[in-house]
Formats: sequence, C-alpha cells, structure tokens
Amino acid sequence: MKRHSKTYVTVSLDVSVFIALIFYSIMRSNHQFAPLESPGLQHLLGTDQLGRDFLARLCVGSLVTLSLTAIVIIVSVGIGLALGLIAGIERKWLDQLVMFMADMLLAIPSFIIALVVLSLVSNSMIGMILALTLGWMGRYLRYFRNLTRDIQKQPFIQYAVLSGNSKLKTTVTHVIPHLCSNIFALITADFGKIMLSISGLAFLGLGIKPPTPELGTILFDGKSYFNGAPWLFFFPGLLLGGYALLFQIINKKITR
Repeated sequence: MKRHSKTYVTVSLDVSVFIALIFYSIMRSNHQFAPLESPGLQHLLGTDQLGRDFLARLCVGSLVTLSLTAIVIIVSVGIGLALGLIAGIERKWLDQLVMFMADMLLAIPSFIIALVVLSLVSNSMIGMILALTLGWMGRYLRYFRNLTRDIQKQPFIQYAVLSGNSKLKTTVTHVIPHLCSNIFALITADFGKIMLSISGLAFLGLGIKPPTPELGTILFDGKSYFNGAPWLFFFPGLLLGGYALLFQIINKKITR
C-alpha cells in the first residue's frame, strides 16, 4: 500500500510540475525580450536568438515531441496488435504473409526505413509519422503474433472453446485482454527510442521544420550559437536524454 501511494504521489508531483511549466510557457510565449540573454532570475534558461524565453520554448517543444511520439507508438502498436492477432489465430497464408512483412521490416533499422520513406513521400510531419510507424510496426507484428500463439496454448483458452464459446468471443474476452496487459511495458520500453528518432530526423531537417518548436529543431537552431550561447544547445540535448532515461526507469519499475 505504501509503495503504491508513494508512486501516486510522485506521478502527481510530476504532472503538477508539467502543468505549471505549460502555464508558464503560455504566459511567456507572446512576449519578446532581448535576444541571447544568459540564464538568470528573469529568464531561468535565458532567451534564444529571437528573444523568446527559452524555458517556455522548451516546454512547448517537449509537448510537441511527446505528443508526436505518443501518436507514432499508438498507431504502431494498434496496427501490430490487429495484424499480429489475426496472424496468430488464423495460422494460414495470412500468417506467412504477415511474418514475411515483419521479417522485412525487422531486417532494416527503423531509422533507415524512416529516411527512405521520407524521401519517397512528402517531407512533412504526416510523412514522418507514417515513416516511423512503418519502421517500428514490424517489431510489434512479430511480438503480438508470437504472444497470441503462446496464449492459445494456455488451458483456459482450450476450456473456453470446449465450453461452447465461439472463436470471436474467446478472442475478445480472453486473448485480447492478455495481450493488452503487456502493452504498457512495451510502450515504456520503446517510447524513448521513438522520441529520439523523431528528434534525430528533425535535427537533420526531415519531418518537422522550424518554426515548429520540437526539441530536435530547437537543438538544430542552437548549434549555430554553440560558442556564444551554449545553453541553446545544451538544455534541449539534456532534456531529450532526461526523457529517454525517465521512460527506461519507468519500464524497469513496471517489469520488476
């Protein structure tokens, strides 16, 4: 009980701090200040090259990065769950086709797939979401297909079939809930990697472009001022590493 209450308090504090930072960014976003001011009491993380409060810009950039990461991982997991479930249940030509597609996607690094897809389709935010979804989908296809095959061997699935339940009812009431119980651990394990992929593509000028305040584009803008205003390059990189580390810690807590 104490352990759960401690977790709830920690999560509540984190959410409260994040909400406070969002309000701070909204209040500061419409104000122009002197460009390239050093971090101080008036501007905790200084200002950027256009005189914008850098802490407010990082808050908005974090919201954009985390939202895009959530979209990519939800779409990837959703498609992987649906196709993996069908392939694991049918075990016919569809299973072979899905596994062939998964093997092809797993044979090539997801970042390379994203680069190729972005060069073929529009170099935009939608194109980046499509590219990363395709790059990460193979992992979830194979994972959910194998998990479905393992669950179907469990005695309670066989008892459900013997008791007269249809295949559809057994899948909805027994198989899918067991698949969904593993999703949160899977999401936290890959969230940081997908986030770094999004920011890495943005840093290369792919997918998201300035003036959209994404952490990768903020990092790209800051590298030009590395000697005169190093905080423009240091804080976005530190924030990206911190987010990735945070989700790995959460994943270890879940899987322990």
